[in-house]
Amino acid sequence: MNQKTWRGLTTTTFLTILGTITFHGNFILEAVASTVDSSTKGQISEASEKIHASRQINSLSVAANPTKEKATAEPIATIFEHQWKDASAVTLRIRDIPVLTFLESPVEAQTSDLNKTTSKATEASSNPLARAKTVASKLNRLAQNDVDARQIVASWNSADQSYSIKVKGEEIAKINDKTILPDTTNNPATDALQATNRLRRLMGGAEPLAEIAGKPKPSKTLAAPAGAKQMRGIASWYGPGFHGRQTANGERFNQNDLTAAHRSLPFGTRVKVTNMNNGRSVVVRINDRGPFAGGRVIDLSSAAANAIGLKGSGVGPVNIQILGR
Repeated sequence: MNQKTWRGLTTTTFLTILGTITFHGNFILEAVASTVDSSTKGQISEASEKIHASRQINSLSVAANPTKEKATAEPIATIFEHQWKDASAVTLRIRDIPVLTFLESPVEAQTSDLNKTTSKATEASSNPLARAKTVASKLNRLAQNDVDARQIVASWNSADQSYSIKVKGEEIAKINDKTILPDTTNNPATDALQATNRLRRLMGGAEPLAEIAGKPKPSKTLAAPAGAKQMRGIASWYGPGFHGRQTANGERFNQNDLTAAHRSLPFGTRVKVTNMNNGRSVVVRINDRGPFAGGRVIDLSSAAANAIGLKGSGVGPVNIQILGR
């Protein structure tokens, strides 16, 4: 009996002590929690205000410098080196679509190997890779600045009788026998217009242009009357795409020979062709038929067009003097 009583008292005492410890423990924890919340409340509020202010500053910074986020964007203009008719070439692509091809003729390649004294400026101007990089850099800069694609235009340069692609007056590329459309039409005017329209579409979805700004209007063709020795009209030229093909008189067309195509003059007829814009002349031999584009009276070989300064413009007014056979 005494033993049971003792056990009961012991149990009661233990529970009393445990309850007291639990009560005081909870009280202490609540007090500590209350103290921590009170002391850190100001610090948390201050930190929150600093974070909010920092976010506002960052937002203002991005708004003031919209190109900052674009700096890391992938360039839209890329270049691809390849061969073109046994010469080095570089094609520039916009969003993987070929837009321009920069060429180097085999003659230039050989000359650059032999002549080590050529100036760096001359080398850069004839190097297709250097020219492609320059144009790609301009286009990527315009893309980063969100250029209005409607400002990309094709323009006629009367000074050197050539076509250019321009943006707000700045020349991006000049279309000539060394800078062409990848799927060239062998006509600088058409190449310039098509390349310009590709850039307008790929860089901003602008509507295509129908014509080249400042392009001279073709003069009315004057047909030569029977027995006439002279005629005037518009001349064009053809070359790379037809080189090696059979002409209408059975020869193999050589773009480096001084020949021409005419619709009716007998094969073998020699004519003197004078560029009315600069007065330069060349004597050619008729060995083919054409041209068949409206308003043109003679189609010159590449060499003949180059001799009178017609390659850059693609077409131009000429005087034709028939010399005989």
